[in-house]
Amino acid sequence: MSVAMHERASSGKVYLVGAGPGDPDLITIKGLRCLRTADIVVYDSLVSPQLLDPIRSQAECVYVGKRPGRHCMKQEQINALLIHYAQQGHTVVRLKGGDPFVFGRGGEEALALAQAGIPFEVVPGVSSAVAVPAYAGIPVTHRHLASSVTIVTGHEDTAHTSSSVNWEALAKLDGTLVILMAVATLPHITERLRNGGLSPDTPAAVIQEGTVSEQRVVTGTLATIADRAATAGITSPAVVVIGAVVTLNDALAWYEAMRADVDKVTV
Repeated sequence: MSVAMHERASSGKVYLVGAGPGDPDLITIKGLRCLRTADIVVYDSLVSPQLLDPIRSQAECVYVGKRPGRHCMKQEQINALLIHYAQQGHTVVRLKGGDPFVFGRGGEEALALAQAGIPFEVVPGVSSAVAVPAYAGIPVTHRHLASSVTIVTGHEDTAHTSSSVNWEALAKLDGTLVILMAVATLPHITERLRNGGLSPDTPAAVIQEGTVSEQRVVTGTLATIADRAATAGITSPAVVVIGAVVTLNDALAWYEAMRADVDKVTV
């Protein structure tokens, strides 16, 4: 092998890039720059199709999306794919919804790359845990209502024989509770929170397809939110917010107001 070929074979690198929560405008400048220089883009199902537009025509796009009950590729296969492309000398962008390290399995991918000796960088993204409530007019903290926020997943590793989330303990915390990937388990979660002592009157909201034009918001209380979400036909992806800050939704629903104004102009 020539020196030039050897350098090419060992010069690959992987960028773990957060695509943001849905609105393509919420990707970072660095993330966009990575997309424009990538040889290979490995992307998820929650990534906006518009983010594929800046990719060079000669670059290859590989879809590895996962939705509830529909995984086109196992996580171990994705890890192996990233290593394979990098070992071939490619600049690889692993484009992930939200932030790679917030329930995005970015930590697993980074560890696999590190163990394989593959250079990588993490480009943080805007997490749906804060952006989706913000688009629904719900600040996750507020000086008079919530001085802390707890982010937790409602969809745990299927290898776990029991829940690793202590919902009863979370029920005793002050502040805001943000739950990702919890549509299917919402009745179970709200029941356990009530059993842990959280008042059934605690305000709650479920936000589907947050930050994009299909966004829908359903509000209620801890006692009613699961039924209301089911009646409204809420599906994944959705973010659940529980806490006093939900009461600000009526006054601060700026995105809904903006969409209504746009609809008026279009009509």
